[in-house]
Amino acid sequence: MGYHISGTQIRERKLEEHWRRLFTASSIFSTVASCFLIGASITLYTDGKYQQYFNSTQHPLVYLLFFVSWFGALAGFLGVCIVTIHSYKLFYAMNIMLALVTTAKIAGVCFALVYRVKTLQGVTSQIEEHMANYSSSVQVKWDLDNLQSSDKCCGATTPLDWSNDTLLQGSWNTSHLPDSCCMVIVPGCGENKANATVLGNLTQAVHKQGCYEVLKEWFDFRILVIGSIAGATTVGEAVMVAISTRWIRFIELYW
Repeated sequence: MGYHISGTQIRERKLEEHWRRLFTASSIFSTVASCFLIGASITLYTDGKYQQYFNSTQHPLVYLLFFVSWFGALAGFLGVCIVTIHSYKLFYAMNIMLALVTTAKIAGVCFALVYRVKTLQGVTSQIEEHMANYSSSVQVKWDLDNLQSSDKCCGATTPLDWSNDTLLQGSWNTSHLPDSCCMVIVPGCGENKANATVLGNLTQAVHKQGCYEVLKEWFDFRILVIGSIAGATTVGEAVMVAISTRWIRFIELYW
């Protein structure tokens, strides 16, 4: 007499296959998204653009992001291994890994919020310090000219910062703007333009936006991109846990 498979068993097997596929997809998604985070952390570590204007180092945040991403990728890889080699014991390792990753990400979000506020507080003073050293340092002059010309900004918060003799400590002719503040740069284009009345009449001659806003937007965009990828991986990991708790009841029956 042959072995008979009931209709209930057939439905159970189909459900097991369904949850297994969902678990596999969420594991692959978590692994790939975590790899993107690893790439983002490496990019942050190696990208030195505008770093001279940020007096609070970003490395602690980058280190946390890097290691959390590795653990997230490993948890996703364990999920794939569970499906591939049918190892029930790997569930425990994966769930512990996901718990650690989730905890670290929550801590990372709190750290990032504090880090953002603390970092942006010092940006204006860093720009002003560069302005004070504009005439005495070739490197500072090159950095500030590059920032103002390429990002279409002028001064720390306004072009009028260049007319602030207290800020510039007598190192600059406060009736002039650097030529890099001009929309069309020609030698001497910034002369006699660091005046509120003159600036008010100049509609397209010089950049009106302060460089603080440019740096703030650049910094916030990086935080947003990282947060979006981290959020996506967290969703993927949460789905992995939700599916695994649903799927695990089939494992002892069919493995």
